[in-house]
Amino acid sequence: MGLNIHTLIHPTIQQLAYEIIYQKSHHKLEHRNNEKTLGMLIFYETLRKWLKIDNIYIKKVDMLQESYLSNQFDKYLIITNIIECYNILADIERILPESNLQHIDLNDINRINYHKKLKEYKIIIFEKFLKNYAIIEIINYLQRNNKINLNDVKIICLTCSNNILKYLAKKYPQLNIYTIKII
Repeated sequence: MGLNIHTLIHPTIQQLAYEIIYQKSHHKLEHRNNEKTLGMLIFYETLRKWLKIDNIYIKKVDMLQESYLSNQFDKYLIITNIIECYNILADIERILPESNLQHIDLNDINRINYHKKLKEYKIIIFEKFLKNYAIIEIINYLQRNNKINLNDVKIICLTCSNNILKYLAKKYPQLNIYTIKII
């Protein structure tokens, strides 16, 4: 079984990502807004099959009110470098209200420290530019120490190195990776 690589090809996502990847945005406020918009679009596209929305109907004496609530039993853990990815993840709670952020610096992998029961979570590993083999250490840690089912893990990145994809395909072919561009 091969690695599940999903390339996000929506034109709006492609355009915003191009501006961020190649730093084409000259106005700082515009750049931050583009990153927030891109984050919302990427997470929507990636998680739309994972998300469950429950319809609730409230019957009142003279009317029927309909509401939509996200499934409260689904919990999400987003593992990311918050310092580098803050703008992209700024509005993520609008899509994932039951989400927790866990900071990790892929350049200092020895500082992995999780205090949660990870089996309760669907795990999202987000990195802007996935070019560091430390992602392997994170996945090793999740599987070895927490016995995580890799079907409950998604890796999301703007760009991904072809070499890392080859390595992941050999070691963890059941992973799902969502990216905009493979370099």
